[in-house]
Amino acid sequence: MGLDGGTIVSRSDVLRGQSWRVAQNDTSRSTRGGNVSRVPQEAADKALERSTAWSTCALSSQPLRPPIVACGLGRLYNKDALLQFLLAKRGRVSQPEELLQYANQLRVAAGGLDHINSLKDVLEVHLHRDDNSGSGSGSLASDRNNQPPSSSNHPSGPASTSASAAVAAKAAGEAAAPFVCPITLHPCDRHPCSALRPCGHVLSDRALQNIRGDGSCPVCGAGFISTLPIHGSLEQVGELREQLRASAAAAAAAKPGKQPGSKKRKAAEAEAEAAAAHDARN
Repeated sequence: MGLDGGTIVSRSDVLRGQSWRVAQNDTSRSTRGGNVSRVPQEAADKALERSTAWSTCALSSQPLRPPIVACGLGRLYNKDALLQFLLAKRGRVSQPEELLQYANQLRVAAGGLDHINSLKDVLEVHLHRDDNSGSGSGSLASDRNNQPPSSSNHPSGPASTSASAAVAAKAAGEAAAPFVCPITLHPCDRHPCSALRPCGHVLSDRALQNIRGDGSCPVCGAGFISTLPIHGSLEQVGELREQLRASAAAAAAAKPGKQPGSKKRKAAEAEAEAAAAHDARN
């Protein structure tokens, strides 16, 4: 207690300091210590990670846009980006930059794309966007229709610029609109959701609990045989990975040798994927 100006630390001072430290380290929603605890950093990071996974392609990191496919582990991809990846995997590229992009994707994935060898390994899914998310796509469309026609002598006039900005804003608004369950309207990035096989409609697990007895999709009415968790938990991803390994082992056991005409079949699949990639680009 020396060299402190004669100040003597009392018991209340010690308890007050200890209470402040406890309040700062508290991760609950308690108001102990007079401070309202903040949202835990780990919970905020997980929410951001899940929101990003539900809004961007797992391969190209671009905003998700139809057509969208899901792999056997429940990750979402833009179909055109996946087609370009599969073509580059077979060496069917038109520009050297595509090979560099393919190498970067393999490096970032670190083996996370080994289970995708063709379009047969993915399921095309149908996601429902929230119409009441405030994206303003409807108002932008009406504003674009009300724009006066631009003069042919001045194609880059104010009207043309305004129309182009409206189209770009509409596309950005639609991309920002979150995906929701079409039955319960629960946000997909906050509630567990699964895709129905084979129709591909994505519903929340709470909605699936009410239709399992029926066995038909409430959106299109088609029957489904199984469900695929989309961006599921670590336990669900582990189970899906084991299912993929088991199916791959069963397929390898069923084909001890190369079947006749396998090269022609693979060539036909490559041609089909190339045609699909061309259609997706156009």
